[in-house]
Amino acid sequence: MPSIRKALPEDEIQVFHLFSKLSSRKRKEEYTVNQETGFPVYRKIINNSNLGVILVAEDKEKIVGVITLSYPIAIRCSGPYARIEEYIVDEFIRGRGIGGMLLDAAIKEAEENGCYDIQVNNPSDLGLPLYIKRGFKDGGNYMRLKL
Repeated sequence: MPSIRKALPEDEIQVFHLFSKLSSRKRKEEYTVNQETGFPVYRKIINNSNLGVILVAEDKEKIVGVITLSYPIAIRCSGPYARIEEYIVDEFIRGRGIGGMLLDAAIKEAEENGCYDIQVNNPSDLGLPLYIKRGFKDGGNYMRLKL
Protein backbone atom coordinates (compact mmCIF):
# COMPACT_ATOMS: atom_id res chain seq x y z
CA MET A 1 0.00 0.00 0.00
CA PRO A 2 1.46 3.39 -0.95
CA SER A 3 2.18 5.94 1.75
CA ILE A 4 2.08 9.74 1.58
CA ARG A 5 4.83 11.82 3.16
CA LYS A 6 6.67 15.10 2.81
CA ALA A 7 9.41 15.03 0.20
CA LEU A 8 13.02 14.77 1.26
CA PRO A 9 16.11 16.19 -0.44
CA GLU A 10 17.07 12.71 -1.64
CA ASP A 11 13.71 12.36 -3.45
CA GLU A 12 14.66 15.13 -5.86
CA ILE A 13 15.63 12.99 -8.86
CA GLN A 14 12.52 10.80 -8.65
CA VAL A 15 10.23 13.81 -8.20
CA PHE A 16 11.72 15.56 -11.22
CA HIS A 17 11.38 12.37 -13.24
CA LEU A 18 7.63 12.55 -12.57
CA PHE A 19 7.61 16.29 -13.36
CA SER A 20 9.10 15.46 -16.76
CA LYS A 21 5.80 13.71 -17.52
CA LEU A 22 3.67 16.78 -16.80
CA SER A 23 2.12 17.96 -20.03
CA SER A 24 -0.76 19.82 -21.51
CA ARG A 25 -1.76 19.46 -25.13
CA LYS A 26 -2.72 23.13 -25.18
CA ARG A 27 0.31 24.61 -23.42
CA LYS A 28 3.07 22.01 -23.19
CA GLU A 29 5.81 24.63 -22.81
CA GLU A 30 4.04 26.10 -19.77
CA TYR A 31 4.26 22.77 -17.93
CA THR A 32 7.82 21.86 -18.83
CA VAL A 33 9.87 21.82 -15.63
CA ASN A 34 13.43 23.07 -16.06
CA GLN A 35 15.60 20.92 -13.81
CA GLU A 36 18.48 23.38 -13.73
CA THR A 37 16.34 26.14 -12.25
CA GLY A 38 13.82 23.80 -10.60
CA PHE A 39 16.21 21.94 -8.30
CA PRO A 40 17.07 25.06 -6.24
CA VAL A 41 13.35 25.88 -5.91
CA TYR A 42 12.63 22.31 -4.80
CA ARG A 43 15.28 22.65 -2.08
CA LYS A 44 13.96 26.07 -1.06
CA ILE A 45 10.44 24.71 -0.52
CA ILE A 46 11.71 21.71 1.46
CA ASN A 47 13.77 24.01 3.69
CA ASN A 48 11.07 26.68 4.22
CA SER A 49 7.60 25.38 5.05
CA ASN A 50 6.22 28.93 4.82
CA LEU A 51 6.65 28.74 1.04
CA GLY A 52 4.72 25.52 0.59
CA VAL A 53 5.01 21.76 0.77
CA ILE A 54 5.92 18.91 -1.54
CA LEU A 55 4.09 15.67 -0.80
CA VAL A 56 5.03 12.37 -2.39
CA ALA A 57 3.34 9.02 -2.72
CA GLU A 58 5.82 6.22 -2.19
CA ASP A 59 5.24 2.60 -3.12
CA LYS A 60 7.96 0.00 -2.56
CA GLU A 61 10.60 2.72 -2.10
CA LYS A 62 9.68 4.39 -5.40
CA ILE A 63 8.06 7.82 -5.75
CA VAL A 64 4.90 7.22 -7.78
CA GLY A 65 3.09 10.51 -7.25
CA VAL A 66 3.66 14.10 -6.17
CA ILE A 67 1.57 17.12 -5.30
CA THR A 68 2.98 20.53 -4.43
CA LEU A 69 1.35 23.44 -2.65
CA SER A 70 2.43 27.04 -2.48
CA TYR A 71 1.18 29.37 0.26
CA PRO A 72 0.44 32.82 -1.17
CA ILE A 73 -0.96 35.42 1.21
CA ALA A 74 -3.85 37.71 0.38
CA ILE A 75 -5.76 40.45 2.15
CA ARG A 76 -9.07 39.05 0.88
CA CYS A 77 -8.25 35.77 2.65
CA SER A 78 -7.02 37.49 5.84
CA GLY A 79 -3.84 35.48 5.46
CA PRO A 80 -2.56 32.51 3.51
CA TYR A 81 -4.34 30.29 1.07
CA ALA A 82 -2.99 27.19 -0.66
CA ARG A 83 -2.52 26.71 -4.36
CA ILE A 84 -1.84 23.37 -6.01
CA GLU A 85 1.11 23.92 -8.32
CA GLU A 86 2.13 20.48 -9.60
CA TYR A 87 0.17 17.25 -9.27
CA ILE A 88 0.97 13.98 -11.01
CA VAL A 89 0.70 10.25 -10.49
CA ASP A 90 2.83 7.91 -12.55
CA GLU A 91 0.74 6.67 -15.45
CA PHE A 92 1.63 3.04 -14.70
CA ILE A 93 -0.01 3.16 -11.27
CA ARG A 94 -3.04 5.37 -11.94
CA GLY A 95 -6.47 4.10 -10.96
CA ARG A 96 -5.37 2.78 -7.56
CA GLY A 97 -6.51 5.79 -5.50
CA ILE A 98 -3.08 7.39 -5.12
CA GLY A 99 -4.22 10.68 -6.70
CA GLY A 100 -7.03 10.91 -4.17
CA MET A 101 -4.66 10.10 -1.31
CA LEU A 102 -2.30 12.87 -2.42
CA LEU A 103 -5.12 15.39 -2.80
CA ASP A 104 -6.54 14.50 0.64
CA ALA A 105 -3.10 14.92 2.19
CA ALA A 106 -2.69 18.30 0.48
CA ILE A 107 -6.08 19.48 1.77
CA LYS A 108 -5.10 18.37 5.29
CA GLU A 109 -1.76 20.23 5.01
CA ALA A 110 -3.56 23.40 3.91
CA GLU A 111 -6.00 23.14 6.81
CA GLU A 112 -3.20 22.55 9.32
CA ASN A 113 -1.38 25.61 7.96
CA GLY A 114 -4.41 27.85 8.56
CA CYS A 115 -5.15 28.40 4.89
CA TYR A 116 -8.35 30.19 3.91
CA ASP A 117 -8.92 27.86 0.97
CA ILE A 118 -7.12 25.69 -1.54
CA GLN A 119 -7.13 26.50 -5.23
CA VAL A 120 -5.99 24.95 -8.48
CA ASN A 121 -5.55 26.68 -11.82
CA ASN A 122 -6.29 24.78 -15.04
CA PRO A 123 -7.08 21.37 -13.57
CA SER A 124 -6.29 18.53 -15.92
CA ASP A 125 -9.00 16.30 -17.31
CA LEU A 126 -7.63 13.50 -15.11
CA GLY A 127 -7.65 15.61 -11.96
CA LEU A 128 -10.99 17.32 -12.45
CA PRO A 129 -13.15 14.43 -11.14
CA LEU A 130 -10.99 14.20 -8.00
CA TYR A 131 -11.42 17.92 -7.31
CA ILE A 132 -15.18 17.80 -7.86
CA LYS A 133 -15.53 14.73 -5.62
CA ARG A 134 -13.83 16.67 -2.82
CA GLY A 135 -16.05 19.72 -3.17
CA PHE A 136 -13.93 22.06 -5.29
CA LYS A 137 -16.07 24.61 -7.17
CA ASP A 138 -15.36 26.21 -10.53
CA GLY A 139 -13.87 29.65 -9.92
CA GLY A 140 -13.73 30.73 -13.55
CA ASN A 141 -10.83 31.53 -15.82
CA TYR A 142 -7.65 33.35 -15.06
CA MET A 143 -5.32 35.55 -17.05
CA ARG A 144 -1.62 36.07 -16.68
CA LEU A 145 1.33 37.98 -18.00
CA LYS A 146 4.52 35.93 -18.14
CA LEU A 147 7.45 37.98 -16.83
